[in-house]
Formats: sequence, C-alpha cells, structure tokens
Amino acid sequence: MQPKLEKKKNTSNNWLKILIPVLAIGGLSVFAVLGAFVAFIITAWWGQPIPVMGFEQTFEQPIHFPHTVHASVKELDHVSTDGTPMTGLGMDCTFCHRTVTTQPNAGVPSVGLCTTCHKVIGSKDSTELTKLRESGGLLDAASSPINWKRVHRLPDHVRFVHESHITYLMQNPNKIKNSSSGVTEGAAGVCSTCHGDVASMEQVKQVEALKMGQCVDCHRDNGAPTDCVVCHH
Repeated sequence: MQPKLEKKKNTSNNWLKILIPVLAIGGLSVFAVLGAFVAFIITAWWGQPIPVMGFEQTFEQPIHFPHTVHASVKELDHVSTDGTPMTGLGMDCTFCHRTVTTQPNAGVPSVGLCTTCHKVIGSKDSTELTKLRESGGLLDAASSPINWKRVHRLPDHVRFVHESHITYLMQNPNKIKNSSSGVTEGAAGVCSTCHGDVASMEQVKQVEALKMGQCVDCHRDNGAPTDCVVCHH
C-alpha cells in the first residue's frame, strides 16, 4: 500500500506544480486587464481616452484637406511648380465654416464651395483634387457629398454655441490660447483656443479634452454663467 500512496502523493504534487503557475499567470493577466480598463476609464473621464479601439484623436478623411495650406500664413514644406517656397493662404475660418460667427454650429462647406476654387486651382494630376472634382461633378460624374469624419464631438445633451464664443474671443484676444500659426485676426485667430492650432495641422486632430470641468473653469475665469441650463438641455 505504501508505494501506491507515494505514487498518488507524487501525482498530486505534480498537479500542484502545474496549477500554481497557471493560477499565478491567470491572476496577473486578470489584474493587467482590469488595470488597463481602469486606466482607460480614468483617462477618458479626466481627459482624452487612450487612442485604442476606435478612440483615436484624429481620422483619415475621405479627401486630404491640409489646413496648413489654406489657413496658415507660414512658409510650408511644399514648393510651387517653379520651385519657390509656398506659404499658407491665411484664409479665415469663416470662408469655409460660414455659420461659425452667426449660429450655434460652425458649418461644414459643401463640395460645391470647394470646387468653386479647385475647378481651376490645383494640379490636374493631384489624386486628392481628382477625388474632390469627382465629388463635385466636374469629371463627367454626378456630384455627391463628401462624408467628412467628425473629429470634435460633444455629448448630445450638451449645447455649445459657436457664435457667442467666437464673438467674445475676438473682442478679448488676450484670452486666446494655442495659436502659433501666425494667424491673429478674425475667427481663424480664436478657434485655436478650443480646437488647437488647426492652421498648423496637416491633419486635424483633437488636442483639448473638451470636458465639463474645462468649460466650467473657462466660464468662471471669464465671468460667464455657470448655471446647468446654459450648456445642458
């Protein structure tokens, strides 16, 4: 009987040698997953979420639109056809986002507005401009809207009126933040406060968290109302 008992005991010990490391690794794995989840929730609550699982701060757009070319006034990395350095056009935001100073929403330009310029401006060999001209119905095809992907988004129960914020910042330029593109006047000179220095971005990305605490702090600093009904409905 003794050999059988020893054999059974040895078998149990072998199982324990296998089971303990498995449980340890499993426990560490669960701890790591929970830790990552908690980190994601904390960063999403206090700032921008970790850029995973579709929570990126920018997106590839259907057509590449370089704000550096259109909105900045600085010298660009591009060169013209004759080899001379190019500078940004310094266009005001209101040329494309035409309702930003008069309505709650900023407005997204129609493809027709884009093709008004690019019907004649820009190389015919440009892949991105070809996409634009196709959408605008300039290349023997029916016009179709461009499905731009939204980068900045607030919850549906939050009301943000662009007009009042743009007006205030234009009247108080000392409150402007994040501007380094060289644009200092008009709506384009103040949008950087919330959207970052878009005029210096080849691809638009979200740089401010745009959380409630940030908005409330800004309202308090500038003597604006902080009642719930001002922003929530």
